[in-house]
Amino acid sequence: MPACPLCGNPAPEPRDAHSAHCPICDLLINLDTAPLDYAEGGGQAVPDAGKMRWRLENARRRFALLEPWLGGIETFVDIGCGSGEMLEVAAGRFAHRIGFDTNRPLIEHIRAAGRATAIEGHFDVAALPPEAAGKHTLFAVSQVIEHIERPLTLVRQIATAMKPGDILYIEVPLFTGASFRKLGYRWSLWNREHLMLFSHKSLAHVAANSGLAMLAQGTRIFARGSHSMGTRLRLLRESPGAFLRTFLTKPRYLSIADVMIADYGFIVLRMPNKGQAQTATK
Repeated sequence: MPACPLCGNPAPEPRDAHSAHCPICDLLINLDTAPLDYAEGGGQAVPDAGKMRWRLENARRRFALLEPWLGGIETFVDIGCGSGEMLEVAAGRFAHRIGFDTNRPLIEHIRAAGRATAIEGHFDVAALPPEAAGKHTLFAVSQVIEHIERPLTLVRQIATAMKPGDILYIEVPLFTGASFRKLGYRWSLWNREHLMLFSHKSLAHVAANSGLAMLAQGTRIFARGSHSMGTRLRLLRESPGAFLRTFLTKPRYLSIADVMIADYGFIVLRMPNKGQAQTATK
């Protein structure tokens, strides 16, 4: 049994032939993985028009979530930018927009659109264009760290590139959400590409070991149709009490489905100013 890729615990507990659980950081480790090369596309293709509309709507919802902390931000860096929907939505908001991805066809797709600087390869602060240097920056890592063997290595690499006041948004799939609880290993996000699934506790572990200050933590859902009236009515029928509590207490920037279905988790982190408290690092 390999050590936990998040906290390094040498003895994760096997659940069955498919997964192991880390009792220290609460990570669910995927034992069904296989190597996948994204350079020529892998499992990620340029989306059709219908799927892109859905992805653009999801990107707009992400920026709505981040709105309270975007004052003064001039540069947006999307690490693992995929098909570029976050960069597209960011075009009218930030002076500089830079995406990193190892997927060559998707990078070519973004470059053809001409709305952002697209860099083929892993994140490297030295590759950022000079005109973006010194500007307050939002870094985003959405649906990325579950793909890599050492998630905290990337998070800390980003943190070293951040200036006081810079923001980092991280989003991951959760095994504590409604879909995994219902479907288990039949859930579409239990696949060979995802080396792990997270929980609130394991995301909090990422924050506490990043060197950054936690601004917010919560859950999201963005499957197609998940914010529809039909979904809201279904949630009301299934759990009227929970629906009412969620309606009365949820943050304004999240939907009822974001909170009740909760298939994805996010954290918003900030590089503190000198002298301000940071989260613990190891």
